[in-house]
Amino acid sequence: MSSAEKAARLLLKLEPEEWMVLQAVERGMANYSIVPMTQLLKYTKMPDRDVEFSLRALNKKDLIWRSFDPYHGYILNYSGYDLLALNALAKMNILNSLGRQIGVGKESDILDAITDKGKRVALKFHRLGRTSFRETRRRRDYIKRRGYTSWHYQSRLAAKKEFSVQTRVHNGSVSTPQPIHQNRHVIVMEFIDGYNLNDVSRLDDPSSFLEDILENVRATFRIGLIHADLSEYNIIVQKDSRVLLIDWPQAIEVDHPNAENILERDIRNVLRFFQRKFKVHRCFKKILDFIKN
Repeated sequence: MSSAEKAARLLLKLEPEEWMVLQAVERGMANYSIVPMTQLLKYTKMPDRDVEFSLRALNKKDLIWRSFDPYHGYILNYSGYDLLALNALAKMNILNSLGRQIGVGKESDILDAITDKGKRVALKFHRLGRTSFRETRRRRDYIKRRGYTSWHYQSRLAAKKEFSVQTRVHNGSVSTPQPIHQNRHVIVMEFIDGYNLNDVSRLDDPSSFLEDILENVRATFRIGLIHADLSEYNIIVQKDSRVLLIDWPQAIEVDHPNAENILERDIRNVLRFFQRKFKVHRCFKKILDFIKN
């Protein structure tokens, strides 16, 4: 069971005081790697005994971690942060129910869900730092420029960045899931009904599908962006054989200092894959010129 599924089961089981303390831990993590008890008392303005009681309850529900080294304090775990996001989405009448996990990546989990209006959607939970905090900081400019950032704040920044970019490219007629809302580290988006390109063994018309991908790369470039992480793992084959480009948190502007190299890398990734798997060959220089001009 994923941390989000565990969180969903607890959504109606927390006492008001537990919500206050959980939110206080979140607030403290903006400035502390481990939030000390003194800060929790300051944020909640609750008696010591009540805060300690709520902390024990939250720890028992596996929503926080307790640390004794280098001092006594608390931090959220994935389930705790997921619960805060799910609660906010439910209160805003965006989310009605959470379904099963439908995808797992190095830095995200995808679950299906139902909105308050009965529409099926996908929820993307960003999990930055799950593999390596150092690698995440190296690859993402919007994190690299900051000082201390906790895993939950990095994940929140990634979700905010991806939601903004995905809205921009979707409005620019790039084939990508429609973004609906973002809260903390979670993006609510149009449900993805298809398969990852890497998992597809056969395409009816590989050449035409490649052209569709390149047209979308060109459309992205025209609105001033480069995907910056494009490969067979971030391309969806929909059931009607149309393309969907996904996973936008690393996208860059076309005036980025390394834009040329990054665009070339994206194109080469796609061309190499189609040449290797489907024996479709394209001239790299002609494709690059097509996308840029």
